[in-house]
Amino acid sequence: MDVAVSLPLAFAAGAVSVLSACVLPLVPGYLAFVTALTVGERASGSVRAARTAAVAHAVLFMAGFGAVFATFGLVATPLGPPIAWSLPWVQRAGGLVLAVWGAYLAVSPTPARLAELPASPLRTAPFVGALLTGVAFGAAWTPCIGPVLGSILLYVTREETMLAGGFLLVTYGVGLCLPFMALAVGLNWPLAGSRRVEAWAAPLRRGAGGLLAALGLALVTGYFARATAFLAGLGQLINLEL
Repeated sequence: MDVAVSLPLAFAAGAVSVLSACVLPLVPGYLAFVTALTVGERASGSVRAARTAAVAHAVLFMAGFGAVFATFGLVATPLGPPIAWSLPWVQRAGGLVLAVWGAYLAVSPTPARLAELPASPLRTAPFVGALLTGVAFGAAWTPCIGPVLGSILLYVTREETMLAGGFLLVTYGVGLCLPFMALAVGLNWPLAGSRRVEAWAAPLRRGAGGLLAALGLALVTGYFARATAFLAGLGQLINLEL
């Protein structure tokens, strides 16, 4: 049976999905990643640069994640098999890079002074890394298919409603990503402006690095995807019924 899904409903369903149990594994890795980069920028002494970095890294991470999320609508199309085949490899490659980078953060003796790096390409590497890390997490994430998202995916698989379904899927993804970006910016904005962060820069960076290394290994071994798949069966705290 067909059901009507409006753009506002798709956006609201995406925002509410943040409360899903299967989204929870994303939160610590996402916050650790953005915080580690923010602390590294703050070590150079520039509050403005650190806050700008926090926003940029949050946006790029979620852009990479959202780009992979958008491919879910193509699974039932002729592009589905190649996408399904490539996602696990994207997950493993991204997890390997994340594990190595997290281990470096955990064991390096001093915070990275990003402002002292050459303008290119090292200065842009963290921003590219944020985008690619989002892609890796997106490749391993299993969404909670509620009634709204299920209807949107159904629209995408039908030729007569594919374009409308695509718009709905993007809208759902924006609704999903905005709370994540607000969470990261809300945490890192005051952190970047605190004078005490310099004293805590090394412990924060090492803790975030250790967490990222563990999550990277979980991505490589597939445990991250298994955890999200298991948690997907637990549902979410708020359901939007059609």
